[in-house]
Amino acid sequence: MRFDELPRDWAQRPITDPDVLEGVVDLIVPEQARSEGATYLLLCHPNRRLLQPICLSDQPGRAAVGEVAERVRLMLAEVSRHDVHDVVVVIARPGRVTPTSRDLDLRAAFEGACRATGITVHAVAIAAPDDVAVLPAGGQWAAA
Repeated sequence: MRFDELPRDWAQRPITDPDVLEGVVDLIVPEQARSEGATYLLLCHPNRRLLQPICLSDQPGRAAVGEVAERVRLMLAEVSRHDVHDVVVVIARPGRVTPTSRDLDLRAAFEGACRATGITVHAVAIAAPDDVAVLPAGGQWAAA
């Protein structure tokens, strides 16, 4: 879904609503981040409506999974001190939207960072230059 296809009431819906999640990611993650690589933390209210997006750049170059996970963990530890306990994570990167083994490793690292900080990750999505896709729960998608 593209951002211009979002329903008018998208801001009143949970970000995890399948009718809005991909469009919201498309709206928030710019093409530059998709070309260069970044991690987005979409902080949510307790009702899972979007509270605040945060961008963590992967520049220069593609950071190691452990390095990205540690930056995410540090940021989540800070936001949890402010009573934020729900997040959607977005992997912005070049290439196709089909998940890679790195994407799956990042998802596992994000889930670990969330467990360590008491935050619930509700979804992990990929934002590639031409598309957005949500990684299914439970590793149901094989890596490319």
